[in-house]
Amino acid sequence: MIQSMRFFLNYLLSALALASPGNLQFSETSAAAGIHAEMRCGAPEKRWIPEANGSGVAWLDYDNDGLLDLLIVNGSTMDQLGKIVANQPVTPLKNSVYLFHNLGHGKFEDVTERAGLSNASWGTGANAADFNNDGYEDILITSIGTDVLYKNNGNGTFTDVSASAGLSRSIAWHTGSAFGDFDGDGNLDLFVSGYIDIHSLSLKDPAPVCPYLGVDGFCGPIGLKGERGILYHNNGNGTFTNITEKAGLGHAQPSHGFTAVAGDFNQDGRTDIFVANDSDPNLLFLNNGDGTFKEAGLEQGVAFSADGRVQANMGVAVGDIQRQGRLSMVITTFFDDFFPLFTQDRTGNFDEVSRESGLAMLTKPYLGWACGLADFSNRGELDFWSANGHVYPKVPNYFQPFLVFENHAGKFTPAYQFPQTPDNSYRGGAQADFDNDGKIDIVVLPISGQPVLLQNQTANQNHWLGLRLVGTRSNRDAIGAAVTVEACGQRQFDTVRNGGSYISANDPRLHFGLGTCTQPITLTIKWPSGKTQTEKNLKLDAYSTITESAPHP
Repeated sequence: MIQSMRFFLNYLLSALALASPGNLQFSETSAAAGIHAEMRCGAPEKRWIPEANGSGVAWLDYDNDGLLDLLIVNGSTMDQLGKIVANQPVTPLKNSVYLFHNLGHGKFEDVTERAGLSNASWGTGANAADFNNDGYEDILITSIGTDVLYKNNGNGTFTDVSASAGLSRSIAWHTGSAFGDFDGDGNLDLFVSGYIDIHSLSLKDPAPVCPYLGVDGFCGPIGLKGERGILYHNNGNGTFTNITEKAGLGHAQPSHGFTAVAGDFNQDGRTDIFVANDSDPNLLFLNNGDGTFKEAGLEQGVAFSADGRVQANMGVAVGDIQRQGRLSMVITTFFDDFFPLFTQDRTGNFDEVSRESGLAMLTKPYLGWACGLADFSNRGELDFWSANGHVYPKVPNYFQPFLVFENHAGKFTPAYQFPQTPDNSYRGGAQADFDNDGKIDIVVLPISGQPVLLQNQTANQNHWLGLRLVGTRSNRDAIGAAVTVEACGQRQFDTVRNGGSYISANDPRLHFGLGTCTQPITLTIKWPSGKTQTEKNLKLDAYSTITESAPHP
């Protein structure tokens, strides 16, 4: 009776939370766009934890035509996983990864085979960055097994350079990843987060059973040995060196890490690493500027919720919610909990303000995964979205919706739900303006079945500014650049980051909604090299490419 009442209460909270929809409009266009991908993540019963977590997506412009293409990473089967963990020879399963080329006009073409992409491991995370500064975005697929780094050949094809580049060939369960120039040498280094020591997990029948609210479920992550992340230094010659211990990250206890984000979280001009942990305190590795990091999650206020609890954290959304020139974070969590919102004060410390923002009540009925902050209506404020879904198929609320909560001066209200009647359990997802119309769109992956492409069709006359930054002294992707936009007496702030959502990669460009403002814009960029650059006379309602200017002699 108590369990039934709990489910009823959560459904009631869900209905109340979505009783006042906003003006946002999206159309589901995956089939019409040509995005056909059959997602898999083990068997429908979800008897082992690898079958429950899903996989990620990445937006990238791999052919430099100005249109964002779509990478989708797929899971595998338990039979294949058994061979992977036993280090037996395996061949990639069909549709282990998808690459869709953006043809324009809302159409995509499956070019996976032509591009030469596949993955013999169980794919988890998706990422993209120009790790060798040759002007073409490369692809990283994290896995249960071995991670795969694909070098972009510049002709529509990719070459697997995982081994020659120095990535670990040990069998491990890796999840999120984040590229960032952590030492300021102009080359993108790489952090990869670890989830569970895969060798400590029994994969033999019968599967271990752990009860959850009166139903049988898989076991973990609590009670299963965690895994450490890996920090790779980019040597500048196409290879990486594992510097985890040297950089001080090896001192952190093994944990159940999901999503990683590379960004400057204490405003000192150096790129840090945040890791959302599932049922462990979150990690914040602050960059000391001498090649080492200090773990400061507890000290900075992001390790626990405001009431001092460890939460089961999955995805991370980062942005300047308060419009004060400082980054905030929203983190998705487990069912019957709430998504914490961490806002940063002038000292760089974070306060958890979910209750004050309304997100505590709004998110309690959901188990969240992918998430993001985006100005969907170009009003000049960042809205919050999350892809949701339970992990135990036997519970009544296994199927949960994709949601958008609109931001009004730091207070969130329900604005959009897809679908109205939930019919799947969602995992990975990422935001991007795939049709270059200035309206941010979303792709979301279900645990099984077809991806969802939500094309933003919100109607208004608001203006916007889009930016693609290209580093010269800095890394070419400009990851770590900080941008301030001043227009009509208002100021907005954002940074170029990598990682985030749920083990996925968003549109690498920056997008600013300007409302009805048409006055001249002043743009200030602080590049990772330390150079400050000011730009004016920017075109509204269009994407502009800004290249880091040469230093004065």
